[in-house]
Amino acid sequence: MDFIGKVSTSDCWNHYSPQVDFNLPQRFDITYVDSDSGKKRPIMIHRAVLGSLERFFRVLIEHYAGDFPLWISPIQARILPVTDIYISIRRGCAFLQLDYCKEVTRKMKANSIQAKVCSGERLPKLIRNAEKQKIPLMAVVGPREVKTHTVTVRSRFSGELGSMTIGDLVWSSQAPF
Repeated sequence: MDFIGKVSTSDCWNHYSPQVDFNLPQRFDITYVDSDSGKKRPIMIHRAVLGSLERFFRVLIEHYAGDFPLWISPIQARILPVTDIYISIRRGCAFLQLDYCKEVTRKMKANSIQAKVCSGERLPKLIRNAEKQKIPLMAVVGPREVKTHTVTVRSRFSGELGSMTIGDLVWSSQAPF
């Protein structure tokens, strides 16, 4: 007996199959007492809900069509500098936007949030690439954000979320959007 399910791509897949097992009851020396007070060997019926871990992930990926929610996304946030060359004065030393992006990434990773800095292109292209790659959160860093120690956050699900501190971004990344 097979149980067939449909996934988001309208394909049908065998999700699980109950199996009759004659071997395990004998191997574990399992018996029961029947109505005649005699010992009998049972037949074991078992199943794996999704068959295997690989099948489970296949169904999960197909269900979300690669557009994972924040909690399961392999890269949860992309940190995007407006430019790689803007220099701000901070505590008497030059501080690049890119350096601040790396600091934001380090703090997010310290809180178990998978974040990555992406630079080298113009900001609109960085945002477009992150949306195409289905990254749930984008944190934009410009001169104002470096000066105020904040980031401007954009969610793929909720749109523009405004400016927030790194602590607020970490907290909101751990809570559902």
